[in-house]
Amino acid sequence: MPLRRSDYENYDYQEFWEDNKRFYEDQSERMALRKLLKGEESRDRLFMDIGCGFGRLFNEYCMFPRIIMVDYSLNNLNNARMRVNKFLAGYKGRIPRVLYVAADVTKLPFREGSIDTILTVRVIHHVEHTGRYFDEVARILKKGGLYLLEFANKRNLKNIIRFLLGRRDISPFSTIPSQVGETIRNYHPADIYGQLSSRHFKIEKAISASNYRSGFLKKMLGNSFLLFLERVYQWILPSITLGPSIFLKGRAPGGNAGTFGRIADNAASPGAPTAAPFMDILMCPGCGDISLEAGGNEMKCRSCGRSFQHHKGIIDLRI
Repeated sequence: MPLRRSDYENYDYQEFWEDNKRFYEDQSERMALRKLLKGEESRDRLFMDIGCGFGRLFNEYCMFPRIIMVDYSLNNLNNARMRVNKFLAGYKGRIPRVLYVAADVTKLPFREGSIDTILTVRVIHHVEHTGRYFDEVARILKKGGLYLLEFANKRNLKNIIRFLLGRRDISPFSTIPSQVGETIRNYHPADIYGQLSSRHFKIEKAISASNYRSGFLKKMLGNSFLLFLERVYQWILPSITLGPSIFLKGRAPGGNAGTFGRIADNAASPGAPTAAPFMDILMCPGCGDISLEAGGNEMKCRSCGRSFQHHKGIIDLRI
């Protein structure tokens, strides 16, 4: 069954997270992300969050000087812009430059080898053609660039137990992805590892996250105790991938990541994002040309003539 595109234009994704029901999952994912980012902070790296949603995880990577927030949904990006601006208004560190780009993850409008670090959380279970997406990630990452990926794990402990008890028909041990409803697809770790390996990514670390995701456990034990158990699991058994979410730290082939283009020294005002510091990496998603011109509230490709709207720091580079 083909995947139906998740429509976040008519649904406020913040509602999914803004009650106490998913506090445990949010904190579990932040634990894993912090472990993967430890030691990777750099003042000259360009960071990209693909599928950024409403900017939930922004404060975990706000130390990077240039950040690109990518999502297909303009509604998500508008919410992300407001959330980020509110956070940066009280931020005591160096204010990063932030750009918001609406784009299709299988046709990313960025130049080859232009991004230092890419993060993708809770995204690929919505992607119909993961191979096309991984091809795009491999294309835009620099040599030696960092790729942080989360995926929904088909071979999690709950699915294994249900299958062995005869309460689940689909084998969690099969590497064929399993579909949940019309918009979600879960993956076997071997499938994801294989797709990354075929693109010459080196997996440096794997962390199993949300290992105690259960409404029953939340009710019986509470979030605080579950998060204590989560810390223990991620510390002692991080690579035993039995949790419903798996975080991977991958490295693109080649040398150390450097800086594509010049990063301006002066900080940007969080209330007035601009495309100017990012023009050296943008390209037309239609023809692949790098001849984009910014003017007024639009950007235009000098090669194919396509126009793209640019308003309040959000560039719509979807086709």
